[in-house]
Amino acid sequence: MKTIHGMLENNAKKHPNKDALITATVRMSYPELNAKVNQIARCLQESGVQKGNRIAIISTNNEHFFFAYFSLLKIGAIPMPVNVKLTSPEIHAILTNVDADGIIFEHEFNTTINTILETWSSALVFTIKQLLDQSRIQDQTNLNLPIDTNDICEILFTSGTTGVPKGVVFSHKNVLTLTQAIATEFNFTAKDKALTIMPLSHSAPLNNFTLAPIYAGASVVVDNFTPQAFLQWIDDEKTTFTFVAPVAYLLTAKQENMNDYDLSSMRVFAYGGSAMPLATFNYVTKRFANKNFYQVYGLTEAGPNGSLLRPHEHITKSGSIGNKPVINMELKIVAEDGKETAPNEYGEILLKGDSVMAGYYNNPEATANAIKDGWLYTGDIAYKDEDDYMYIIDRKKDVIIPGGVNVYPREIEEVLTNHPAIYQACVVGVPDEKWGETVKAVIVLKDDQLLTETELHEYLATYLADYKQPRIYRFVDELPHSASGKILKQQVKEM
Repeated sequence: MKTIHGMLENNAKKHPNKDALITATVRMSYPELNAKVNQIARCLQESGVQKGNRIAIISTNNEHFFFAYFSLLKIGAIPMPVNVKLTSPEIHAILTNVDADGIIFEHEFNTTINTILETWSSALVFTIKQLLDQSRIQDQTNLNLPIDTNDICEILFTSGTTGVPKGVVFSHKNVLTLTQAIATEFNFTAKDKALTIMPLSHSAPLNNFTLAPIYAGASVVVDNFTPQAFLQWIDDEKTTFTFVAPVAYLLTAKQENMNDYDLSSMRVFAYGGSAMPLATFNYVTKRFANKNFYQVYGLTEAGPNGSLLRPHEHITKSGSIGNKPVINMELKIVAEDGKETAPNEYGEILLKGDSVMAGYYNNPEATANAIKDGWLYTGDIAYKDEDDYMYIIDRKKDVIIPGGVNVYPREIEEVLTNHPAIYQACVVGVPDEKWGETVKAVIVLKDDQLLTETELHEYLATYLADYKQPRIYRFVDELPHSASGKILKQQVKEM
Protein backbone atom coordinates (compact mmCIF):
# COMPACT_ATOMS: atom_id res chain seq x y z
CA MET A 1 0.00 0.00 0.00
CA LYS A 2 1.30 3.42 -0.89
CA THR A 3 -1.78 5.55 -0.16
CA ILE A 4 -4.26 5.99 2.69
CA HIS A 5 -7.24 5.06 0.53
CA GLY A 6 -5.22 2.04 -0.57
CA MET A 7 -5.77 0.65 2.95
CA LEU A 8 -9.53 0.76 2.38
CA GLU A 9 -9.24 -0.85 -1.05
CA ASN A 10 -6.95 -3.57 0.28
CA ASN A 11 -9.33 -4.39 3.15
CA ALA A 12 -12.29 -4.56 0.76
CA LYS A 13 -10.49 -7.49 -0.93
CA LYS A 14 -8.89 -9.03 2.16
CA HIS A 15 -11.86 -8.74 4.56
CA PRO A 16 -15.01 -8.93 2.39
CA ASN A 17 -17.30 -9.84 5.29
CA LYS A 18 -15.73 -7.61 7.92
CA ASP A 19 -17.50 -4.59 9.41
CA ALA A 20 -15.49 -1.52 8.52
CA LEU A 21 -17.67 1.20 10.01
CA ILE A 22 -20.36 1.16 12.68
CA THR A 23 -22.30 4.31 13.57
CA ALA A 24 -25.68 5.12 15.07
CA THR A 25 -27.26 4.83 11.61
CA VAL A 26 -25.16 2.43 9.50
CA ARG A 27 -23.14 -0.77 9.68
CA MET A 28 -20.97 -1.08 6.56
CA SER A 29 -18.55 -3.78 5.50
CA TYR A 30 -15.23 -2.85 3.91
CA PRO A 31 -16.53 -3.61 0.39
CA GLU A 32 -19.69 -1.56 1.03
CA LEU A 33 -17.77 1.44 2.34
CA ASN A 34 -15.26 1.27 -0.48
CA ALA A 35 -18.01 1.05 -3.11
CA LYS A 36 -19.91 4.01 -1.68
CA VAL A 37 -16.74 6.12 -1.53
CA ASN A 38 -15.95 5.27 -5.16
CA GLN A 39 -19.38 6.49 -6.20
CA ILE A 40 -19.03 9.78 -4.34
CA ALA A 41 -15.51 10.27 -5.71
CA ARG A 42 -16.80 10.00 -9.27
CA CYS A 43 -19.61 12.42 -8.45
CA LEU A 44 -17.06 14.92 -7.12
CA GLN A 45 -14.94 14.48 -10.24
CA GLU A 46 -17.89 15.25 -12.50
CA SER A 47 -18.65 18.31 -10.35
CA GLY A 48 -15.17 19.75 -10.94
CA VAL A 49 -13.05 18.55 -8.01
CA GLN A 50 -9.55 17.78 -9.20
CA LYS A 51 -6.31 16.36 -7.86
CA GLY A 52 -4.65 18.83 -5.50
CA ASN A 53 -7.84 20.75 -4.63
CA ARG A 54 -7.98 21.60 -0.92
CA ILE A 55 -11.47 20.76 0.33
CA ALA A 56 -12.66 21.45 3.88
CA ILE A 57 -14.80 18.79 5.57
CA ILE A 58 -17.32 19.97 8.15
CA SER A 59 -18.93 16.90 9.67
CA THR A 60 -19.56 15.40 13.07
CA ASN A 61 -18.34 11.89 13.89
CA ASN A 62 -20.40 9.63 11.65
CA GLU A 63 -20.33 7.85 8.29
CA HIS A 64 -20.58 11.18 6.43
CA PHE A 65 -17.09 12.14 7.53
CA PHE A 66 -15.65 8.95 6.03
CA PHE A 67 -17.62 9.33 2.81
CA ALA A 68 -16.12 12.78 2.31
CA TYR A 69 -12.60 11.97 3.54
CA PHE A 70 -11.97 8.83 1.48
CA SER A 71 -13.74 10.07 -1.65
CA LEU A 72 -11.45 13.10 -1.77
CA LEU A 73 -8.38 10.89 -1.33
CA LYS A 74 -9.53 8.65 -4.19
CA ILE A 75 -9.23 11.53 -6.69
CA GLY A 76 -6.08 13.03 -5.19
CA ALA A 77 -7.84 15.99 -3.61
CA ILE A 78 -6.77 17.07 -0.12
CA PRO A 79 -9.29 16.68 2.73
CA MET A 80 -9.07 19.32 5.46
CA PRO A 81 -11.24 18.33 8.48
CA VAL A 82 -12.49 21.39 10.38
CA ASN A 83 -13.70 21.56 13.98
CA VAL A 84 -17.50 21.77 13.77
CA LYS A 85 -17.69 23.89 16.92
CA LEU A 86 -15.97 26.84 15.26
CA THR A 87 -17.99 29.91 14.34
CA SER A 88 -18.49 31.22 10.79
CA PRO A 89 -15.74 33.87 11.15
CA GLU A 90 -13.31 31.27 12.53
CA ILE A 91 -13.98 28.84 9.68
CA HIS A 92 -13.78 31.68 7.16
CA ALA A 93 -10.33 32.60 8.50
CA ILE A 94 -9.13 28.99 8.15
CA LEU A 95 -10.45 28.67 4.58
CA THR A 96 -8.70 31.88 3.61
CA ASN A 97 -5.47 30.93 5.37
CA VAL A 98 -5.09 27.66 3.41
CA ASP A 99 -6.48 28.91 0.08
CA ALA A 100 -9.32 26.39 0.27
CA ASP A 101 -10.91 25.37 -3.04
CA GLY A 102 -14.17 24.08 -1.61
CA ILE A 103 -16.25 22.64 1.23
CA ILE A 104 -18.11 19.39 1.88
CA PHE A 105 -20.46 19.71 4.85
CA GLU A 106 -23.36 18.13 6.68
CA HIS A 107 -26.72 19.79 6.12
CA GLU A 108 -27.06 20.73 9.79
CA PHE A 109 -24.30 23.31 9.28
CA ASN A 110 -26.13 24.98 6.43
CA THR A 111 -26.63 28.28 8.29
CA THR A 112 -22.93 28.46 9.20
CA ILE A 113 -21.85 27.76 5.62
CA ASN A 114 -24.32 30.22 4.11
CA THR A 115 -22.89 32.94 6.36
CA ILE A 116 -19.37 32.07 5.14
CA LEU A 117 -20.49 32.12 1.51
CA GLU A 118 -21.60 35.75 1.86
CA THR A 119 -17.92 36.77 1.74
CA TRP A 120 -16.16 33.61 0.44
CA SER A 121 -17.11 31.93 -2.79
CA SER A 122 -16.37 28.69 -4.60
CA ALA A 123 -18.13 26.49 -7.11
CA LEU A 124 -17.00 23.44 -5.13
CA VAL A 125 -19.46 23.52 -2.23
CA PHE A 126 -21.46 20.36 -1.50
CA THR A 127 -23.67 18.91 1.20
CA ILE A 128 -22.99 15.26 1.89
CA LYS A 129 -26.67 14.47 1.37
CA GLN A 130 -26.47 16.06 -2.08
CA LEU A 131 -23.45 13.91 -2.94
CA LEU A 132 -25.15 10.75 -1.69
CA ASP A 133 -28.26 11.44 -3.77
CA GLN A 134 -26.32 12.26 -6.92
CA SER A 135 -23.83 9.41 -6.65
CA ARG A 136 -26.27 6.48 -6.57
CA ILE A 137 -25.93 5.81 -10.30
CA GLN A 138 -22.13 6.02 -10.34
CA ASP A 139 -19.74 3.11 -10.92
CA GLN A 140 -18.69 1.38 -7.67
CA THR A 141 -15.27 0.14 -8.82
CA ASN A 142 -11.94 1.66 -7.75
CA LEU A 143 -10.79 4.74 -9.64
CA ASN A 144 -7.11 3.68 -9.73
CA LEU A 145 -5.83 7.19 -10.42
CA PRO A 146 -2.04 7.82 -10.39
CA ILE A 147 -1.47 9.04 -6.84
CA ASP A 148 2.04 8.89 -5.36
CA THR A 149 2.97 8.08 -1.79
CA ASN A 150 4.68 11.49 -1.53
CA ASP A 151 1.56 13.38 -2.66
CA ILE A 152 -0.23 15.46 -0.03
CA CYS A 153 -3.06 13.46 1.54
CA GLU A 154 -4.47 15.81 4.19
CA ILE A 155 -4.16 19.15 5.94
CA LEU A 156 -4.99 19.21 9.64
CA PHE A 157 -5.16 22.27 11.86
CA THR A 158 -3.36 23.26 15.03
CA SER A 159 -5.47 24.19 18.04
CA GLY A 160 -5.20 27.87 17.20
CA THR A 161 -4.56 29.08 20.75
CA THR A 162 -2.58 31.99 19.31
CA GLY A 163 -4.24 33.37 16.20
CA VAL A 164 -5.61 31.53 13.17
CA PRO A 165 -4.87 27.77 13.26
CA LYS A 166 -1.98 26.76 11.02
CA GLY A 167 -2.53 24.14 8.32
CA VAL A 168 -0.33 21.10 8.99
CA VAL A 169 0.48 19.31 5.73
CA PHE A 170 0.92 15.52 5.55
CA SER A 171 1.81 13.20 2.68
CA HIS A 172 0.48 9.67 2.28
CA LYS A 173 3.93 8.45 3.35
CA ASN A 174 3.79 10.52 6.56
CA VAL A 175 0.44 9.08 7.60
CA LEU A 176 1.16 5.50 6.47
CA THR A 177 4.36 5.52 8.54
CA LEU A 178 2.31 6.66 11.52
CA THR A 179 -0.48 4.10 11.09
CA GLN A 180 2.02 1.27 10.81
CA ALA A 181 3.84 2.39 13.97
CA ILE A 182 0.66 2.81 16.03
CA ALA A 183 -0.81 -0.48 14.78
CA THR A 184 2.41 -2.22 15.85
CA GLU A 185 2.69 -0.51 19.25
CA PHE A 186 -0.92 -1.31 20.18
CA ASN A 187 -1.00 -4.74 18.49
CA PHE A 188 -4.01 -3.92 16.32
CA THR A 189 -5.41 -6.86 14.36
CA ALA A 190 -8.52 -7.51 12.28
CA LYS A 191 -10.13 -8.89 15.46
CA ASP A 192 -10.12 -5.44 17.09
CA LYS A 193 -13.04 -3.06 17.26
CA ALA A 194 -11.86 0.51 17.93
CA LEU A 195 -14.19 3.13 19.41
CA THR A 196 -13.57 6.61 17.98
CA ILE A 197 -15.58 9.10 19.99
CA MET A 198 -13.34 12.19 20.00
CA PRO A 199 -13.59 14.68 17.09
CA LEU A 200 -12.22 13.35 13.79
CA SER A 201 -11.08 16.88 12.95
CA HIS A 202 -8.19 16.28 15.37
CA SER A 203 -5.03 14.42 14.54
CA ALA A 204 -4.90 11.67 17.19
CA PRO A 205 -8.52 10.46 16.83
CA LEU A 206 -8.18 10.45 13.04
CA ASN A 207 -4.62 9.45 12.16
CA ASN A 208 -3.61 7.37 15.17
CA PHE A 209 -6.76 5.71 16.36
CA THR A 210 -9.00 5.45 13.32
CA LEU A 211 -6.60 5.02 10.41
CA ALA A 212 -4.24 2.72 12.35
CA PRO A 213 -7.05 0.25 13.16
CA ILE A 214 -8.17 0.44 9.51
CA TYR A 215 -4.58 -0.34 8.47
CA ALA A 216 -4.89 -3.56 10.51
CA GLY A 217 -8.32 -4.43 9.09
CA ALA A 218 -10.13 -3.74 12.36
CA SER A 219 -13.67 -2.39 12.70
CA VAL A 220 -14.22 1.21 13.72
CA VAL A 221 -17.17 2.33 15.84
CA VAL A 222 -17.75 6.06 15.49
CA ASP A 223 -19.86 8.55 17.44
CA ASN A 224 -19.68 11.89 19.26
CA PHE A 225 -18.69 11.79 22.92
CA THR A 226 -21.11 11.80 25.79
CA PRO A 227 -20.42 9.72 28.92
CA GLN A 228 -23.48 7.56 28.34
CA ALA A 229 -22.76 7.02 24.64
CA PHE A 230 -19.19 6.07 25.53
CA LEU A 231 -20.34 3.39 27.96
CA GLN A 232 -23.19 2.18 25.77
CA TRP A 233 -21.01 1.60 22.68
CA ILE A 234 -18.47 -0.43 24.67
CA ASP A 235 -21.25 -2.57 26.13
CA ASP A 236 -23.23 -3.01 22.89
CA GLU A 237 -20.37 -3.59 20.43
CA LYS A 238 -17.81 -5.17 22.77
CA THR A 239 -15.17 -2.74 21.56
CA THR A 240 -11.54 -3.46 22.42
CA PHE A 241 -9.79 -0.09 22.12
CA THR A 242 -10.49 3.60 22.57
CA PHE A 243 -8.71 6.94 22.86
CA VAL A 244 -10.14 10.00 24.61
CA ALA A 245 -8.90 13.03 26.52
CA PRO A 246 -8.43 12.60 30.30
CA VAL A 247 -11.44 14.84 30.96
CA ALA A 248 -13.65 12.36 29.07
CA TYR A 249 -12.59 9.56 31.40
CA LEU A 250 -13.24 11.80 34.40
CA LEU A 251 -16.71 12.76 33.17
CA THR A 252 -17.55 9.12 32.48
CA ALA A 253 -16.18 7.96 35.83
CA LYS A 254 -18.64 10.29 37.57
CA GLN A 255 -21.65 8.46 36.06
CA GLU A 256 -23.57 6.78 38.86
CA ASN A 257 -24.74 3.91 36.63
CA MET A 258 -21.29 2.79 35.40
CA ASN A 259 -21.79 -0.64 36.92
CA ASP A 260 -24.76 -1.21 34.60
CA TYR A 261 -22.36 -1.52 31.63
CA ASP A 262 -20.08 -4.40 30.71
CA LEU A 263 -16.66 -2.92 29.90
CA SER A 264 -14.71 -6.18 30.11
CA SER A 265 -14.06 -6.36 26.34
CA MET A 266 -11.69 -3.39 26.47
CA ARG A 267 -8.01 -4.29 26.21
CA VAL A 268 -6.75 -0.68 25.88
CA PHE A 269 -7.95 2.66 27.19
CA ALA A 270 -5.63 5.30 25.69
CA TYR A 271 -5.49 9.00 26.46
CA GLY A 272 -3.45 12.04 25.48
CA GLY A 273 -3.34 15.80 25.38
CA SER A 274 -2.27 16.03 29.02
CA ALA A 275 -0.95 13.81 31.78
CA MET A 276 -3.20 12.00 34.23
CA PRO A 277 -2.10 12.67 37.83
CA LEU A 278 -1.74 9.54 39.95
CA ALA A 279 -4.79 10.42 42.05
CA THR A 280 -6.88 10.77 38.88
CA PHE A 281 -5.42 7.57 37.43
CA ASN A 282 -6.33 5.64 40.57
CA TYR A 283 -9.84 7.07 40.61
CA VAL A 284 -10.50 6.39 36.92
CA THR A 285 -9.04 2.88 36.83
CA LYS A 286 -11.07 1.94 39.91
CA ARG A 287 -14.29 3.22 38.34
CA PHE A 288 -13.57 1.48 35.02
CA ALA A 289 -12.39 -1.67 36.82
CA ASN A 290 -9.52 -1.76 34.34
CA LYS A 291 -5.88 -0.72 34.62
CA ASN A 292 -5.00 -0.99 30.91
CA PHE A 293 -4.58 2.76 30.48
CA TYR A 294 -1.89 4.09 28.13
CA GLN A 295 -0.78 7.70 27.92
CA VAL A 296 0.12 8.79 24.37
CA TYR A 297 2.45 11.75 23.86
CA GLY A 298 2.76 13.52 20.54
CA LEU A 299 1.64 16.63 18.72
CA THR A 300 -0.19 17.28 15.48
CA GLU A 301 2.99 18.30 13.65
CA ALA A 302 4.49 14.86 14.38
CA GLY A 303 1.54 12.91 13.04
CA PRO A 304 0.95 12.86 16.05
CA ASN A 305 3.69 10.50 17.17
CA GLY A 306 6.06 10.52 20.11
CA SER A 307 6.12 8.18 23.10
CA LEU A 308 3.97 5.97 25.34
CA LEU A 309 3.52 5.46 29.08
CA ARG A 310 2.29 1.92 29.57
CA PRO A 311 -0.16 0.76 32.26
CA HIS A 312 2.36 -0.78 34.67
CA GLU A 313 4.52 2.36 34.49
CA HIS A 314 1.80 4.69 35.80
CA ILE A 315 2.26 3.69 39.42
CA THR A 316 5.99 4.39 39.74
CA LYS A 317 6.30 6.98 36.95
CA SER A 318 3.07 8.93 37.27
CA GLY A 319 3.09 12.07 35.12
CA SER A 320 5.78 10.73 32.79
CA ILE A 321 5.36 10.31 29.02
CA GLY A 322 7.52 7.17 29.02
CA ASN A 323 11.21 6.43 28.55
CA LYS A 324 11.48 5.76 24.82
CA PRO A 325 9.84 6.90 21.59
CA VAL A 326 7.30 4.99 19.52
CA ILE A 327 8.92 2.87 16.80
CA ASN A 328 9.96 4.83 13.69
CA MET A 329 10.62 7.91 15.84
CA GLU A 330 13.65 9.51 17.43
CA LEU A 331 13.33 11.70 20.52
CA LYS A 332 15.73 13.80 22.53
CA ILE A 333 15.67 16.63 25.05
CA VAL A 334 18.06 19.49 24.38
CA ALA A 335 19.16 22.58 26.28
CA GLU A 336 19.35 26.07 24.77
CA ASP A 337 22.83 25.30 23.42
CA GLY A 338 21.51 22.29 21.48
CA LYS A 339 23.22 19.68 23.66
CA GLU A 340 21.23 16.82 25.14
CA THR A 341 20.31 17.40 28.75
CA ALA A 342 21.60 15.54 31.77
CA PRO A 343 19.15 13.83 34.17
CA ASN A 344 16.83 16.34 35.90
CA GLU A 345 17.95 19.17 33.60
CA TYR A 346 15.22 21.07 31.76
CA GLY A 347 15.20 21.26 27.97
CA GLU A 348 12.96 21.12 24.90
CA ILE A 349 11.68 17.87 23.40
CA LEU A 350 12.70 17.29 19.77
CA LEU A 351 11.18 14.62 17.51
CA LYS A 352 12.38 13.13 14.24
CA GLY A 353 10.79 10.56 11.93
CA ASP A 354 8.91 9.95 8.69
CA SER A 355 5.55 10.82 10.28
CA VAL A 356 6.64 14.43 10.94
CA MET A 357 4.68 16.91 8.81
CA ALA A 358 5.84 18.11 5.43
CA GLY A 359 5.39 21.63 6.84
CA TYR A 360 2.82 24.33 7.52
CA TYR A 361 0.78 25.28 4.47
CA ASN A 362 2.09 28.43 2.79
CA ASN A 363 4.10 29.38 5.88
CA PRO A 364 7.80 28.72 5.24
CA GLU A 365 8.90 30.92 8.15
CA ALA A 366 6.88 28.97 10.71
CA THR A 367 8.01 25.70 9.13
CA ALA A 368 11.67 26.74 9.35
CA ASN A 369 11.22 27.68 13.01
CA ALA A 370 9.58 24.33 13.79
CA ILE A 371 11.83 21.95 11.82
CA LYS A 372 15.61 22.31 11.94
CA ASP A 373 18.01 19.69 10.54
CA GLY A 374 15.08 17.28 10.33
CA TRP A 375 14.18 17.69 14.00
CA LEU A 376 10.75 18.98 15.04
CA TYR A 377 11.00 21.47 17.92
CA THR A 378 7.90 20.68 19.97
CA GLY A 379 7.88 23.62 22.36
CA ASP A 380 7.45 21.16 25.26
CA ILE A 381 9.82 21.73 28.17
CA ALA A 382 10.77 18.48 29.89
CA TYR A 383 13.42 16.55 31.79
CA LYS A 384 14.52 12.94 32.13
CA ASP A 385 14.96 11.17 35.44
CA GLU A 386 17.74 8.70 36.22
CA ASP A 387 15.76 5.92 34.48
CA ASP A 388 15.32 7.99 31.30
CA TYR A 389 11.60 8.54 31.96
CA MET A 390 10.56 11.90 30.54
CA TYR A 391 8.40 14.44 32.34
CA ILE A 392 6.89 17.44 30.60
CA ILE A 393 7.13 20.50 32.79
CA ASP A 394 5.07 22.72 30.51
CA ARG A 395 4.67 24.29 27.12
CA LYS A 396 7.45 26.77 26.44
CA LYS A 397 4.83 29.45 25.77
CA ASP A 398 2.92 28.69 29.02
CA VAL A 399 5.82 29.30 31.40
CA ILE A 400 4.95 32.01 33.95
CA ILE A 401 7.73 34.48 34.81
CA PRO A 402 6.95 36.44 38.00
CA GLY A 403 9.87 38.74 38.76
CA GLY A 404 12.17 37.04 36.26
CA VAL A 405 11.88 33.51 37.72
CA ASN A 406 10.44 30.63 35.67
CA VAL A 407 7.33 28.98 37.12
CA TYR A 408 5.86 25.90 35.44
CA PRO A 409 2.05 25.65 35.74
CA ARG A 410 1.93 21.87 35.36
CA GLU A 411 4.04 21.37 38.49
CA ILE A 412 1.54 23.39 40.52
CA GLU A 413 -1.43 21.64 38.92
CA GLU A 414 0.01 18.25 39.91
CA VAL A 415 0.17 19.32 43.55
CA LEU A 416 -3.32 20.85 43.48
CA THR A 417 -5.00 17.79 41.93
CA ASN A 418 -3.46 15.57 44.61
CA HIS A 419 -5.60 17.40 47.18
CA PRO A 420 -8.56 15.13 48.09
CA ALA A 421 -11.10 17.94 47.65
CA ILE A 422 -9.98 19.04 44.17
CA TYR A 423 -11.43 17.56 40.97
CA GLN A 424 -9.53 19.67 38.40
CA ALA A 425 -7.15 22.62 38.43
CA CYS A 426 -5.64 24.94 35.85
CA VAL A 427 -2.78 27.33 36.59
CA VAL A 428 -2.09 30.35 34.38
CA GLY A 429 -0.07 33.54 34.40
CA VAL A 430 -1.88 36.88 34.49
CA PRO A 431 -0.47 40.43 34.28
CA ASP A 432 0.77 42.02 37.51
CA GLU A 433 1.98 45.61 37.88
CA LYS A 434 4.69 44.77 40.38
CA TRP A 435 6.00 41.41 39.18
CA GLY A 436 5.10 41.52 35.50
CA GLU A 437 3.15 38.27 35.88
CA THR A 438 1.61 36.45 38.80
CA VAL A 439 0.29 32.94 39.29
CA LYS A 440 -3.46 32.28 39.17
CA ALA A 441 -5.16 28.96 39.99
CA VAL A 442 -8.66 28.17 38.77
CA ILE A 443 -10.11 25.20 40.62
CA VAL A 444 -13.05 22.81 40.30
CA LEU A 445 -13.90 21.10 43.59
CA LYS A 446 -15.29 17.61 43.90
CA ASP A 447 -18.99 17.33 44.64
CA ASP A 448 -19.96 18.48 48.14
CA GLN A 449 -16.39 19.56 48.97
CA LEU A 450 -15.43 22.89 50.51
CA LEU A 451 -12.00 24.52 50.50
CA THR A 452 -10.81 28.01 51.42
CA GLU A 453 -7.89 29.98 50.02
CA THR A 454 -6.25 29.87 53.44
CA GLU A 455 -6.46 26.08 53.54
CA LEU A 456 -5.04 25.88 50.02
CA HIS A 457 -2.16 28.17 50.89
CA GLU A 458 -1.27 26.02 53.91
CA TYR A 459 -1.46 22.87 51.81
CA LEU A 460 0.71 24.22 48.97
CA ALA A 461 3.30 25.63 51.37
CA THR A 462 4.23 22.04 52.24
CA TYR A 463 5.08 21.16 48.63
CA LEU A 464 6.00 24.35 46.77
CA ALA A 465 8.37 27.25 47.23
CA ASP A 466 6.64 30.54 48.00
CA TYR A 467 7.35 32.08 44.57
CA LYS A 468 5.49 29.19 42.87
CA GLN A 469 2.34 29.49 44.94
CA PRO A 470 -0.73 31.12 43.38
CA ARG A 471 -1.54 34.65 44.45
CA ILE A 472 -5.02 34.49 42.92
CA TYR A 473 -7.60 31.72 43.32
CA ARG A 474 -10.88 31.22 41.51
CA PHE A 475 -13.37 28.45 42.25
CA VAL A 476 -15.58 27.49 39.28
CA ASP A 477 -18.09 24.77 38.39
CA GLU A 478 -16.15 23.64 35.31
CA LEU A 479 -13.14 24.51 33.17
CA PRO A 480 -13.48 25.44 29.49
CA HIS A 481 -12.29 22.71 27.10
CA SER A 482 -11.65 22.55 23.38
CA ALA A 483 -13.27 19.90 21.18
CA SER A 484 -10.18 17.70 21.68
CA GLY A 485 -10.48 17.95 25.46
CA LYS A 486 -7.65 20.39 26.09
CA ILE A 487 -8.20 23.15 28.63
CA LEU A 488 -8.54 26.56 26.98
CA LYS A 489 -6.02 28.52 29.03
CA GLN A 490 -6.79 31.88 27.45
CA GLN A 491 -10.37 31.58 28.65
CA VAL A 492 -9.18 30.42 32.06
CA LYS A 493 -7.14 33.62 32.40
CA GLU A 494 -10.35 35.62 32.08
CA MET A 495 -12.31 33.63 34.68
